[in-house]
Amino acid sequence: MSGQPEHDSAHPDVVRRVADLVDRALPFTSVGTGSSPATVWCGDVVAHVRAGADPLEPWRAALRTQMEQRHAAPVPSHVPAAFVLQWWCEVVATPIAYAAVLGPWVLTPSGAGLGFELAAGLHPARLVLDPAAVGVEADADPRRCLERARAAYLGLVSEVVTGFAPDVRMGSRQRWGVVEDLWSGTVRRARGAAGESVGTEPTRVSCCFIYALPGMRECAACPRSGRPRGRH
Repeated sequence: MSGQPEHDSAHPDVVRRVADLVDRALPFTSVGTGSSPATVWCGDVVAHVRAGADPLEPWRAALRTQMEQRHAAPVPSHVPAAFVLQWWCEVVATPIAYAAVLGPWVLTPSGAGLGFELAAGLHPARLVLDPAAVGVEADADPRRCLERARAAYLGLVSEVVTGFAPDVRMGSRQRWGVVEDLWSGTVRRARGAAGESVGTEPTRVSCCFIYALPGMRECAACPRSGRPRGRH
């Protein structure tokens, strides 16, 4: 493998191999290349945002209802909004970050090439890569590979993040903190899956607000913990 990025002419087969590699490294989420009627394509989400719609509102509403039933108490709208925003970023970050760390592969899925399916708990349980709509290149320089992967991630999540949850008060620090926290956290987990020592989880910029639910408290990495922020 040379030091320059290489495009593989048999890239659909390479995407399948990379999807299998990532799938075997993930403990709770699966990755496949076959869609189903339950698959939500990221490209459709982005297209609705561009049309001025709020395509993730039904997801937030369903999660809020589920949380209220589970905790038998009203749930503020910003709690499910924080979870859904994190999950949206995680859907995009996971295959791209793991491919770069384990590969070294730069995945550049179009919105039509990356999808997700939800579990009964309304979190993403399966990610879908369409080999015909996902670009893939090998890059032997780990730093450059990860930089290119991050650019691909930002290219897919940013429009949705910008227009996310107009009915919920959410500051730019929280919104873009989620974007950076999910990327750095996913890279950290990928490095752990590769056998690297990753140490203690750094304090995040963003908050999931789980402490607002009855009987729950903030996690160790919560920015409310008062712990100094480590290097991501």
